[in-house]
Amino acid sequence: MPNLTLNDGREITIDMSVITIREYRELFKKGQKQEDEDATLARASGLTVDELLDLSQPDFRRLAEAFFKAAREPLADPNSVSESTSES
Repeated sequence: MPNLTLNDGREITIDMSVITIREYRELFKKGQKQEDEDATLARASGLTVDELLDLSQPDFRRLAEAFFKAAREPLADPNSVSESTSES
C-alpha cells in the first residue's frame, strides 16, 4: 500500500527496511552532507536521487513527512515482515 501519491500520479511506498539505523541517525547530524541525505530519502522511497531532486516542493515535503512517519512507526505496516502470518 503506497504511503503517498505524487502530483504526477506515481505511488510511493516508503521502505524503511532498506535504511540502516546508522544511515537514519546520520540524518540528524549537523555535518550530514545534503547529497547523503538525499540518497537516503531517495532509496527509501524507491526513487533515484535525480527523481527526488526533480520533485515539486510540495511533493518533496509530503514525501519527507511520509518518510518520518514511517520512521516513527516502522512496525505499523500490516505487510511488515515482523508481523505474524500464522493463524491461531
